[in-house]
Amino acid sequence: MINTKRDRESLFVNLNKLNLVKKFRKMLNLQGGYHLRQEDGKFVPNFPSTSKDVPWAYVKIHPRLRCDVYHWVIFKHLGFIPSVCRNCWKVVVMPRNVVELFDLYELQREMGVPCKCGIEKRRTDTRLYGGYFYCQGKEEGLERYKQVREAVDKHLSPETNVILKRYCSEYEIGDGEKKGLGPSDELPDQTPEEKWMEDYVLDNFPSVGFGNPSPDHILANTMMEWIHWAFMHGDPTYKEFTGGNPLFPSAVTYHEKE
Repeated sequence: MINTKRDRESLFVNLNKLNLVKKFRKMLNLQGGYHLRQEDGKFVPNFPSTSKDVPWAYVKIHPRLRCDVYHWVIFKHLGFIPSVCRNCWKVVVMPRNVVELFDLYELQREMGVPCKCGIEKRRTDTRLYGGYFYCQGKEEGLERYKQVREAVDKHLSPETNVILKRYCSEYEIGDGEKKGLGPSDELPDQTPEEKWMEDYVLDNFPSVGFGNPSPDHILANTMMEWIHWAFMHGDPTYKEFTGGNPLFPSAVTYHEKE
């Protein structure tokens, strides 16, 4: 509750600290952004349902994580890494082609741990495909790495690269627009002010539909995009899913053929 009599001399500073509308104004009422819910003033997504255009199959989402807020609100607009993310470690699988991507999807379904897989569209990543297993803490990450490495050797290939890294790559190297904060092993401790703001933001961004599994009709759209992506980038293994036929026919040509 705002008290305008107490600490009146520092009122402006305190109001500025509490003013999330000012901090997140650019996100408000934009397509894909947030609006203030009328009944309680909380920030809620304009489109709380799952997106139709995400490149990922969210095989299993950790029920307590709020990556939508951690990444796209706190880091993107406030510029610091939340405490939960500081303890997030990821085992990353790098499929070499779209066939391995689909094999990885089935592997992730069998393992039943928090994970996703899909196509890599980030400007800072040269890979076409990726799969991620989410872990809480480095110790769990190292254990999961051994488990995933063994499973990938068996179900994909020993030549498929698997690594362990800390939190989102954008935090470390940036996203092409926003600069990253540098090497993850050199990250300074979170300040008390950052932790207070993190809790304050999370209290005002309620979870609305986040973490629900994608229904088959949206998953089908995502997976068709994977096959189109393979075709667009010269990955011929997509023909394993089209009966050996090209996704599109070649145009007729009229030059003299050698």
